[in-house]
Amino acid sequence: MGLGWPGGVTVRKTSSGRPAPHEGHATDGRAQEAASPVEAGSATVALDVAAQGSPLIAQYGELKAQHPEALLLSRVGDFYEAYGADASELADAVKIILTSKECGKGCRVAMAGVPHHHLDRYLAKLLRQRRVVAIAEQMEPPAANRLVRREVLRVLTPGTVLEDQFLVPESNNYICALAVAGGMTAVASADVSTASAAVCIARDDDELACELDRIEPAELIVEAEEDVERIRPMVGEQCRIALEDGEAVGEPVKIPEGFAREEQAAARAALGLLACYLDRLKLDGRAIMASAARSDSSSVMTIDPATRRHLDLLQGSGENRSASLLAVLSRTRSPMGSRLLTSWLCAPSLDVQLIRARHDRVAFFVDRPSLRFALQGCLAKIGDVERIVSKVAARRAGPRDLAALRASLEAAARLRAELERSGDEACVQLAAATAADGVLERLAGILETALVDDPPPLLADGGAIRPDHSAELGELVKLRAHARDRLLGLEEETRARTGIKALKIRYTQAFGYYYEVTRAQAASMPASFLRRQSLVNAERFTDGDLKQLESDILTARTRQIEVERVLFEALLVKLDAVRHAILGAARAIAQTDVYCSLAQVAGERRYVRPTVVAQSVLHVENGRHPILETFGGVDFVPNDCHIDAERRFLCITGPNMGGKSTFLRQAALLAVLAQIGSFVPATRATIGLVERLFTRIGAGDDIAAGRSTFYVEMAEMALILRRCTPRSLLLIDEVGRGTGTTDGLAIAQAISEYLLRLDSAMPMILFATHFHELVSLSSVFPMMENLHVAVADEEAGPVFSHRLLPGSSNRSYGIAVAKMAGLPEEVVARAGDIAAEIERRPQPQPRPARHRSLEGQLELDV
Repeated sequence: MGLGWPGGVTVRKTSSGRPAPHEGHATDGRAQEAASPVEAGSATVALDVAAQGSPLIAQYGELKAQHPEALLLSRVGDFYEAYGADASELADAVKIILTSKECGKGCRVAMAGVPHHHLDRYLAKLLRQRRVVAIAEQMEPPAANRLVRREVLRVLTPGTVLEDQFLVPESNNYICALAVAGGMTAVASADVSTASAAVCIARDDDELACELDRIEPAELIVEAEEDVERIRPMVGEQCRIALEDGEAVGEPVKIPEGFAREEQAAARAALGLLACYLDRLKLDGRAIMASAARSDSSSVMTIDPATRRHLDLLQGSGENRSASLLAVLSRTRSPMGSRLLTSWLCAPSLDVQLIRARHDRVAFFVDRPSLRFALQGCLAKIGDVERIVSKVAARRAGPRDLAALRASLEAAARLRAELERSGDEACVQLAAATAADGVLERLAGILETALVDDPPPLLADGGAIRPDHSAELGELVKLRAHARDRLLGLEEETRARTGIKALKIRYTQAFGYYYEVTRAQAASMPASFLRRQSLVNAERFTDGDLKQLESDILTARTRQIEVERVLFEALLVKLDAVRHAILGAARAIAQTDVYCSLAQVAGERRYVRPTVVAQSVLHVENGRHPILETFGGVDFVPNDCHIDAERRFLCITGPNMGGKSTFLRQAALLAVLAQIGSFVPATRATIGLVERLFTRIGAGDDIAAGRSTFYVEMAEMALILRRCTPRSLLLIDEVGRGTGTTDGLAIAQAISEYLLRLDSAMPMILFATHFHELVSLSSVFPMMENLHVAVADEEAGPVFSHRLLPGSSNRSYGIAVAKMAGLPEEVVARAGDIAAEIERRPQPQPRPARHRSLEGQLELDV
């Protein structure tokens, strides 16, 4: 049985047998038959009772049993209908009228339905609500006194949709499976729409939260209810969590190389769990999992969820949601390039050689704008090859998908030619990968000869395959195109044979084609002609020749569609056979797209190539904040930033609105840019590898979890102190401000001392504060350097230069900022009087916190 859980329906594996055809009423092909609004007190019944009197409802119940966790929509004529509890759920979910339907023995069953041509619109609403939807299609035309055979052909879940209308081209749509074995936790992830998969080991919940935040799964599969409790806070309510029987995984799935012996059991369990779930949803889960790669968190920069939000990597956190680092860099022309750029931003590399190779490619395209422009023109004409190939593998591709693939392959050929002409060795390698040993060129030729130039959206519409692609198809198309000529020819031939010059061939929907003659001429008709109808002034006949021609004409369209279906399936088989070659070419296209995008941004915004080194250093001259520079609408004031083995802790003081937080974020964003292979906004930069990036920026509470602003602040600091390494970069902004001044200062100083005492194990630290008392720590700890934001005191008020200078500041200018914000004059004046009075009071000196007491203060359960 399925179990319910907040945020998503859980699932148990069930049998997948298909129902046998039933004999039933012919009325089942008519939409909304015998429907009436459900009223209070109406005699509606459950499906198991209704099934006794209605073959249609019985069939629905059997299909529902295959996927009990899903909302089942069954095609009935021009509608997709749901019955019983599913009808109530559908009506409530998409806000349509709930009706009822006669189901025999004087009973009615609840029913709701949506028109077939509006199905996608309603499916989108259901998927946004994290529901599972099964689609049962009619497998044969309706016929009298026989129940139409139906089968579930699609099961849509938030993490397994393939249809373009439910996906965002620029983003991956991941489904994950989590398994625990041998004390290890493994996460298998797959984007079914692009046929990509990976598996990794999370050593603790911190790493698990980082991995899930990076992936942002739309759906997560777990084995036990306790896993749901563990995972829900990490993925939020936007992710559907499902329970799947881990014991029914089936044959073991091969795992990628590189896992330690103690990690292999968990990795195999996670891959098997996800493969089993995908197989049950009629997707080739084992084929997808067979291509899974090992994801190693030690090879990429670790960015925790809070840091990703604070830095606006993928989405802006302020009023302008588009003000993100991704938006700054996004000049990609293809959906595949957009997704690759996003994945690089979420996982900056720690491989110095790989980073330098990417910088080489970007530099090459920066210096050759004409080549870059030509390449981007080709890239803009390349569609979503990865997702088309996945639809081909699932047999859900339509004629226009293959037409888009054909156009993409033709554009890829022009892209390849441009890369080859560049003469650069790396570009030639990309061109070779794009060629896929001639596979793409051969496929383009096959599609060109098979598909018409502008195919219809559905294969059932007919006319998708070129008539000359098949002799049989050509004859059928010719028959339909020249039906009138053949009728006229038969008419002339029959006139000559009978000697009746007034004979005509006519057609009515009731009788089909027939010969028509006057009553007086009827006696002259040969005995082999059969009388069909007598009218006042005419007689209608037929014969074997006319019957055969009528059959040929009326069935030609049906036979044409069937022949095209066979030919189209053959095309899908050919494409699927070289799926991996096409996907390899798609990856090369995506890389080319990202390199061109990064080069365009570098050229437009005067970015420079950074020097990436293995040491833990950060030397930036005239660095600029990439997001603020792009979206801020003001001239940005650049600043230097220098951190090395002798200067590990930069303590930054200065006024509100002076630019302290901007400086902190700027340093982190430059490190991210450098390690994805991008140039950086500066005049010169030497950037060492950052293994982990942490931020304690901004303030916000978590009301739902019962956490105050200060608790959230301390929880984030606890995570930072627990997980930071010598190769980490820490951005700490105004820690301690969420509580009283004395406690806040004490905690800020204790944290500072804790980090400064790490000596050689100290990470790179940028620490912004209004606690000016902390600047004195630089006299005790030589690895700490004080910086301050310069302010000019003018008669009209302070002028913030946003320029950082050596030394410390002893003023916050908070009252001046309050005045600038529009606080009433009397309030500002009174605040000035109170501040002067407080400054005249003797100030107690907080006792420095010791290392051991700090651990006690910050030992929070996060």
